[in-house]
Amino acid sequence: MSLTVLLKLARAVPRYGRLVYCLYRDPRAPRRWKIGLAMSVGLIVTPFVNIPEVIPVLGEMETVALLILAVRSSLRFVPEELIAEHEAAIAAGTSYFHRDMHRAMDEAGEIRNRIAS
Repeated sequence: MSLTVLLKLARAVPRYGRLVYCLYRDPRAPRRWKIGLAMSVGLIVTPFVNIPEVIPVLGEMETVALLILAVRSSLRFVPEELIAEHEAAIAAGTSYFHRDMHRAMDEAGEIRNRIAS
C-alpha cells in the first residue's frame, strides 16, 4: 500500500466517521441504510475474514479501507440532500457530532470539577 493511499485513508476516516455519526442520529435517514451499514461494519470487523492483524499496518489498513468502502457504497441509499445538509453542518461546526462532543466535554469538565472539590 503506497503512502499516498495511506494518507487518503487517514483523511477519509474522520470525514466519514462524522458523517455516519450524524446520519445515524438523524431520524430522517433510512432505517434500512442504518441496519445495512451496521451489518457491513460488523462483518468487516469480525476476525474471520480479515488479513491477520499480525502483519504490521497491513491488517489494520485493510480493515480501515473496507470500512470506508462500506460507508461510501452505502451512502447511495441516503438522500443526497440529507448528506449535503449534514456535510454543511459538519463544515460549520453545528452538526450532531459537534453538539454531542461539546456536551460530552462540558460534562467531563463538570465531573472533573466535582472530583477536584
